[in-house]
Amino acid sequence: MQKLFTLQNEHLQATFSAQGAELQSLTDRNTGQEYCWQGDPAYWKGRAPILFPIVGGMWDGVCRINGQTYAIPKHGFVRKREWTRIPETRNAPAGNSITFAIENTAEELAIFPWPYHLEVTYSLTGRTLRADLRVHNPSSASTLYFQMGGHPSLLLPDWKAEGQDVQGYLRFEGRPIDLLRASLQGCTEPKRVPIPWSNDIETSNALARHQPVNALVPISVTTFANEALIFDRNQLSAIEVLDLRKQRIARFASSAPVWLVWSPQGQHAPFLCVEPWYGLCDPQEFAGNIEERPYIQHAAPGDTWAGWYTMEV
Repeated sequence: MQKLFTLQNEHLQATFSAQGAELQSLTDRNTGQEYCWQGDPAYWKGRAPILFPIVGGMWDGVCRINGQTYAIPKHGFVRKREWTRIPETRNAPAGNSITFAIENTAEELAIFPWPYHLEVTYSLTGRTLRADLRVHNPSSASTLYFQMGGHPSLLLPDWKAEGQDVQGYLRFEGRPIDLLRASLQGCTEPKRVPIPWSNDIETSNALARHQPVNALVPISVTTFANEALIFDRNQLSAIEVLDLRKQRIARFASSAPVWLVWSPQGQHAPFLCVEPWYGLCDPQEFAGNIEERPYIQHAAPGDTWAGWYTMEV
C-alpha cells in the first residue's frame, strides 16, 4: 500500500506518494477540480515522476562512464524507489512544504557508479505548487554527472472521448523558434523541425509581428503525431495550457534549458505532460561519454546542485 502525504493551503490540496516522491493529486479545495492525471494505464500509468540520473533514452541503451558501459533505464530509476520524508524542511516555511530524500543503494552502483543524495521539496503558495530539486555529491574525489527532469501531468477539462479534434491550446513564453524530434530508440534526429502553430488569424498575426507569446499551438493528435514537442537551447521559460475558450488552465515555469510537451502518440488522450528537463536524451548515433550527453549537469565533490519548476493553476 502506498504511503501518501498531503499538503494544503486555502486554495489547493496536493497529495504525494513516498514511491518516487511523486505528485498524485492536485485539487482545488473550493470547486473540487482535479488538475493531475490519475494514471489510467489505458493511456499512461504515471502521474508526475522525477527523472534521475538520466532523462530520455540512450542510444543502444548504453551509458559510458569512466571507460565502462552501464545500462541505465530510460528516465533513470528513482521514480520506482521508495523515498523518505524529512519532517523538518530547511528550504520553505513550516507547514506549507514537504521534503522527500533518497540516496543511492549499493546495488545501484552496478548501473550508476556514483553516490548521490537527492531531495525534492514541494511547497504551496497561493495557487502555485513549486518543486525544488537538489542533488548533493557526497564524494570527496569524483565529480557527479547527471541529468534531472520533471514530468508533471495535467488533465484537460474540455476533453471529450468522441467527436473532438482540438481539446485546448499551448502558449509559450520565451523565444520559441523550432523543435527537435525523437524517433529511433527515443533519441533525437539531427534535423530540426518547425513548431506546429495553429493556422488561425490570431496566431498568424502574432507570428508576423514577431510576438510568439501571443501565438498558439493546438492540443490534438496531429500535434503529437511524433510524440513530444522538444524545445532545447533555452528557448522557453514557461508554458501555458489553455482550454477551448483560450483561458488558462495552468502555467508551468522553470529555469530548465529543455522543455518537452508530451501526449501519447496516436491517441486522443485526456491529458498532457509539460516537462522541464535539465538534460536531454541522446542524439541518434551518439557514442560519447556521460559528460558529453546533451545538457549534462554536474556537482563537484561535496557540492549541491539545485533546480526547480512550478505549476500554477
